[in-house]
Amino acid sequence: MSSNGHAAPFRVFVGYDPREEVAFDVCKHSLLKHSSIPLTITPIKQSELRSGGLYWRDRGPTESTEFSFTRFLTPFLASYSGWALFIDCDFLYTSDIAPLLSLIDDRFAIMCVKHEYAPKEATKMDGAVQTVYPRKNWSSMVLYNCGHPKNRAALTPEVVSTQSGAYLHRFMWLDDDEIGEVPFVWNFLVGHNKVDPEDPETFPKVLHYTSGGPWFERYKDCEFADLWLKELEECKKEKEKEKEKEKVEGEKVVCA
Repeated sequence: MSSNGHAAPFRVFVGYDPREEVAFDVCKHSLLKHSSIPLTITPIKQSELRSGGLYWRDRGPTESTEFSFTRFLTPFLASYSGWALFIDCDFLYTSDIAPLLSLIDDRFAIMCVKHEYAPKEATKMDGAVQTVYPRKNWSSMVLYNCGHPKNRAALTPEVVSTQSGAYLHRFMWLDDDEIGEVPFVWNFLVGHNKVDPEDPETFPKVLHYTSGGPWFERYKDCEFADLWLKELEECKKEKEKEKEKEKVEGEKVVCA
C-alpha cells in the first residue's frame, strides 16, 4: 500500500531498443488502455544503465536487441521488493493485465510461460541472428518475485554483466520447482502458438511478435498485423491530442 492508503501501482519493466521505439510506444499504450489497475511502466534503456555504471558487458553477435541481458536487472531496478513484470517491447496487450497478476504465487521466485519453441528461420526482425536454445522465450515475459533470496543473490549488475547467456536465459540460478507457470495466452507467440476457435482458453491475451512485427518491412503482413496497426493509429491520435492540449495550455500561460 502507498502512504495515502491506496494500492501502489504495479511495476512493469519493458525492454527498450532505439530501433524499436514505436513498438515500445504501442506496447505501453495497449497495457494502459486495457488495465483496470494502476501501473508504472518503465523502459529498460541500456544507455542509461551503462552511464550509471550498472551494466558493462560487451554486446555479443547473438544479441538481437539491446535488452537481451538488461532484462535480468528487473529485480534490482525494483529495489528487490515485491513483484514486478518484465516484458519485451514487441508485446501487444489485448486484455486486462489484472487476471495475470491474480496468478502470482509467493512460492515461486519467478513465473513465466514455459514455451516449447524452436524457430526454423535463421534470422528475425531486421536481419538479426535467430538463436535456438533450451527454454527459449521463457525470459521474454517474467513475473519476478523481486525479494526472493536467489534473485537478490544472482540478479545483480555484476552477475548480469558477466554471466553467460545460458545461465541467465535458462534461469540456472533457480531450481526447477522455483519457476512457476502461467498459461501461454499471456505470451502468445505470433506465428507459433495457435488459436482454437472452439476453445476460448486459447485466445491470446498478449500477442508477442517474437520474430518481428509490422514495424519491420519484412513483417508488415504478419499474423495479427492488423491489431498492432490499429493500436498504432490509436496511439498516434492520443499523442496528437496531448500535443494539442499542451499547445493550448502554453498559449494560456503566455496570455496570462
